[in-house]
Formats: sequence, C-alpha cells, structure tokens
Amino acid sequence: MDLNQLRTFVAIAQEGNLTRASETLYLSQPAVSAQIKALEDELGLKLFHRAVRGMELTSAGKILFDEASMALGAARKVVARAQMLREGVSGEFRLGTIAEPLILRLGEFLTHLASRHPDLRLSLSQGISGDVVDWVLDGRIDAGYIIGANENPRIAAVKVAPITLRVVAPASWADRIIGRDWGDIARLPWISTPAKCSFSRLAVDMFARHGLAPQTVLEADQEQTLRGLVASGIGLTLLREDVALNAQAAGELVIWAPAAEISHLWFIYLREKEDIPVLQAVLGVVRDVWKLGQVPHPG
Repeated sequence: MDLNQLRTFVAIAQEGNLTRASETLYLSQPAVSAQIKALEDELGLKLFHRAVRGMELTSAGKILFDEASMALGAARKVVARAQMLREGVSGEFRLGTIAEPLILRLGEFLTHLASRHPDLRLSLSQGISGDVVDWVLDGRIDAGYIIGANENPRIAAVKVAPITLRVVAPASWADRIIGRDWGDIARLPWISTPAKCSFSRLAVDMFARHGLAPQTVLEADQEQTLRGLVASGIGLTLLREDVALNAQAAGELVIWAPAAEISHLWFIYLREKEDIPVLQAVLGVVRDVWKLGQVPHPG
C-alpha cells in the first residue's frame, strides 16, 4: 500500500465518480481503476460498488475512508513540519483577537513566537467572536480566538480554556437582585451585545433554559463599555468572571450569585489551511502557551 493508492481511494469516495476523480488526480481513468484494484486486492476487501449515480462506498469502504483520510492528513503534516524545520517560517501571520490581551495571554504568546520564529511577523485584528469567525472564513485573517463553540464545518477549533460568565447589576441594585429568582431578574432592564457576539447567544440560552427572555434596553459590544453602563445604573448584563469580580471589588457593581455560565475560549482556523507551515508554527506556540500538550485533532 502506498499513499497514492490512499489518495485515489479518498478522491473516488469524495467525487463518487471515476472520471471526476481522475480529473482531480490528473491521472487517466485506467490508472485510477488499477490503483483501486491493487488496494482492494492488498486489503482483501471490496471498497466500492457501482451504482446508478456512480461509485459508492461499501460498508468496509465507509469505515476505511475515515482512516485513509487521517493517514493522508498525517502524511501532509509530516511534509509540512519537515519544510518548517528545513526552511523555517517567515512572512506575516494575521491573528484575530477578542477581549483584552491578558485573557488571551498575548504577551506570553508574542514572546514565544518571536523567540522561536524571529522571521514571522504578526498582525492583530480585534473584534467580537462573530467578526473573527467571518474574518477567518473570508481570508482576512489566518486564525483567531473566539468565545463559544463554532458550528461551521469549514472551521477547525482547538479548545483552549474555560471561560466563566456572571450576571452583574449596578451596585445600587443589590436589594433588587439578592435573593431574587430568574423571573425577577428577567423583568429587570438588560444590556445586550450584538448578535455576532457570543455573549448574546449565551445570555439568550441562559434565560431560555428557565423559559424566559431578557428585557433588552440597550446594546453594546465591548466589555469595558458594558461594565461602565452597568456601573452607571442602566441595567444588568453578562461579564467575564474576572472582570465582574474586579468591578465588584471596586464597588461598581454586584454579582447575582445564582448565575454562572461556563463557556470556552477557542483557537480557530480554516481546516483547508491546517497543513500550511506558518499555521503549524503558530499552533505549536499556542499549544505551549496554554499547556495543551499535543494539539488534538480539532473538532
């Protein structure tokens, strides 16, 4: 068995047609047929059967398709890593960020990156989670951090760290929230975030679990702005726990104890770019900064 046979197997499975697979592989149809026959003979299994719509995977073929895809991915990583070790990495890497640098460990990240890859330049673009997802998809950035899970199949996501969010209210409203239930909280003015911000979805889901919806009176997209609006007496909102605790210690607001939403910080990038040496280099730094060990196959 060789990698060319696996590439042919995966191409036919993806295209569902020998002719299209041949075009994708830049091989003649007889050559593609010969490679599949050789692979089937070696494995002692039938991988495809002919159907009206073309070539369809057998039961065994469906199982081995995932294994073959992972094997090809591993081979690409070996080549990419060898290229990186041989030539080093250089150029520009565009990173999308959210929140404040401290929570992303940007200082530590930049120090590691500069030490390990001195010829790699980093440019930063800051936005909210939805912006970062859009920027990755349209190629404006190469990777980025978001809070909350992403469901787009084109995006690979590495879980970096848990994030706890708390419901906060103006300090002067302590008597209006302490000892109150979810129904009481839902009737109070709520400061929301834009739909693309993960906090917005988390807040909606949080209230929905109790059959309620927040009474939104204002929308803002930066945590410091949210903190200031709550401190000024406008209403309640969700804040990261570290921000909420600092603001409560400063006497600006009060945390409503019953609510603690757990989300996660993710590092995302396009699956199709996973084997690019520059991205592999940055993933290695992310792994070390966040003590992730070997980065698992992303979800």
